Amino acid sequence: MNSALSAVVHAVGAGPPPLAGSDFDRGATYYTFVVLSGMYLAPVVMSGLGFLCAAGIGLSRRIGTAVAIVIVLFYVLSLLGSAFTWPGLEHQGKPSETLWLIVIGCGGFLVLPWLVAFGGTKVALRRRGATTR
Repeated sequence: MNSALSAVVHAVGAGPPPLAGSDFDRGATYYTFVVLSGMYLAPVVMSGLGFLCAAGIGLSRRIGTAVAIVIVLFYVLSLLGSAFTWPGLEHQGKPSETLWLIVIGCGGFLVLPWLVAFGGTKVALRRRGATTR
């Protein structure tokens, strides 16, 4: 059944469009990976790190903070480097557009989930009467 369905989809040509087609170069593929993972995966990871930093004790708090900083730096430098490294990239905006992409993307999709999780955990722990070091 599965092979018959794939044969029909292939014959009709109604498959999902590829993420990185043959017309994409390495720069566009990397840029697509950075933007999509920053929109879908990174907020979940940063929320978990915000919770770990607020509820963790000692070493786990330091590790969570360091990992959060590394993730934000990775996305900032990747977006900045992608905009200026590959000249054939479709997104060749002005430096001000790239700066706004970094501020809105990294601030909204990375820092904001971390702040909400960190603040929410601190408030919940304070109301419960638990203390952290």
